[in-house]
Amino acid sequence: MNRVQECTAFLLEALKENKQEQAVLQTKLLEMNLLGGSPQVSDAIMQNNMFTHYDRQYIAKLCEKAGLFQRAAEHFTELTDIKRVMANTHNMNPEFIMTFFGNLSGEHSIELLRELLGRGPSNLQLVVQICQKYNDQLGSDKCIKVFEDFKSNEGLYYYLGAIVNLSQEPDVHFKYIEAASKLGQFKEVERVCRDSTVYDADKVKSFLMDAKLADPRPLIHVCDRNDFIEEMTAYLYSNNLQKYIEVYVQKVSPGKTPMVVGKLLELDCNEDFVRGLLNSVGQACPVDELVEQVERRNRLRLLQPWLEARVATGNTEPSTHNAIGKIYITLNRDPVQFLSNNQFYEPAVLGKYCEKLDPSLAYLAYKKAGGACDEDLIRVTTENGLFKDQARYLVEKQDLEVSERSEASEP
Repeated sequence: MNRVQECTAFLLEALKENKQEQAVLQTKLLEMNLLGGSPQVSDAIMQNNMFTHYDRQYIAKLCEKAGLFQRAAEHFTELTDIKRVMANTHNMNPEFIMTFFGNLSGEHSIELLRELLGRGPSNLQLVVQICQKYNDQLGSDKCIKVFEDFKSNEGLYYYLGAIVNLSQEPDVHFKYIEAASKLGQFKEVERVCRDSTVYDADKVKSFLMDAKLADPRPLIHVCDRNDFIEEMTAYLYSNNLQKYIEVYVQKVSPGKTPMVVGKLLELDCNEDFVRGLLNSVGQACPVDELVEQVERRNRLRLLQPWLEARVATGNTEPSTHNAIGKIYITLNRDPVQFLSNNQFYEPAVLGKYCEKLDPSLAYLAYKKAGGACDEDLIRVTTENGLFKDQARYLVEKQDLEVSERSEASEP
C-alpha cells in the first residue's frame, strides 16, 4: 500500500532492541526508504548507529544508487567498490574523507590515493592533505612514489613542505629540494640547502649542478657546508658565474679563498681576476694555506703584489713574510738583504726552502735564527763545503757545544 512512513515508524519501535534475529527486518527498513524516495531517513538511522545486523554489502549498493556516497564508502569492504564510490569525492565532505582514510589499511590507502590522483588535478589538494595527515602510517617513501608516478611535482612540493622541517629522512629533504627547484620555488630550495642537516650532500650537489639553476646560491650553501669547494669553483667558473665566486669569498667564507684560488689557477683563470679576488678579501684570507695552494701549482709569484700590500700595512705575520721571502729568493731580488734584515720570517722555513736553490742563502736564514737552527746550519755548511762561513759563525757564537757538534759532523 506504499505506506512507507507508517511502516518505518512501526519498525523503528519494533526493532529498537537491535537483535541479531531481526537482521532481515533491519535490512528491509533501510531498503524501503532508500528505494522509496526517503534516503535521508536511512541516512539518519545509520548515522545514529541504531542497527548493526543488516546486510551491509546490499545496503552499501543501495546507498550508492541513492547518492549516499559517504554511507556507501563506510559500508563497502572490497577495494574495487570503494574506488568506484570515491569517484564521487566532489559530493563528499572533505572531513569525512580524511577520517575515512584513517580506518583503511596502509596498502588500501595507497591504492585509493592513486585512484584519486589518477582522476585528475581536482583531487590533488585532497591527496596532499591525506598524505600529510597519515604520513607516519603510510610512509613517506610510498607517498612520494604516488606523486612521482603521476609526475606531480606540485603535489610533492606541498606534501613534503608540510613534513620536511620535522623529518629526519634524507630522501624527504632531497625530494623537496628537487620538487621546489622544478617549480621555481628558489627561496625554499635555498632555505633547505642552507639550514637542513639531513639531506645527502653529494646527491643534492649533483642534482643542483645538473639542474643549472639560474641562481646558484643553493649549490653554494651545500658546497660550503660540506667542503665541495673545488667542485663548486669549477662549476661557477665554467658557467660564467664569476660574480658568485666573488660574493662567496667576500661574504660567505673568506677563509676558503685559498681553495678557490687554487682551483681557479688549475682552470687557467685570468690572473687579473684572481688578483682582484685576493684584493677584495684582503686580510681575511689565511696566508699559509693560500701560499701552499699557489706554491703547489708553481704560481707563487702571482701573490707578490698582494703580499707586498700586506707588508706595507705593517703586517708582521710570519707566514706573510715567509711567502714574500720565497718570492724574492726565487726571483733573486736581493735575497741576501731580505734574509739578513727581515725580522719576521721563520728561519727554519726559508732555510729549508733555500737549501736546494742556494746553500749560502740557507746559511743566512739559519744564522738569523739566533741558535735555534744551529744543527741545520752546521749540516748545510758541512755538506756544501761552506767551511769559512761555518768557522766564522762558530767564532762569533763562541759556543763550545756547537763547535763540538761541528767537529763531529766533519768527514
